[in-house]
Amino acid sequence: MAEARGTFRHVNDSIRQLAVGGGPATDTWEFFCECGDLGCRMLVSLTLSEFDRTRETSPPQPILALHHAA
Repeated sequence: MAEARGTFRHVNDSIRQLAVGGGPATDTWEFFCECGDLGCRMLVSLTLSEFDRTRETSPPQPILALHHAA
């Protein structure tokens, strides 16, 4: 489970790097849910600012699809 979470985290961080200069700050980008469930293929729509806020927390919070909200 941790390996899957790390893989999706790496992919999402790569998407974020590629998104620099990709449009207005209000544009949303599709990121992968980082829940760690190998069967989960949910996408999470976030602006770059929203994505950055999750990574700036200590410790950084995973990107999770709505079905993981408690």
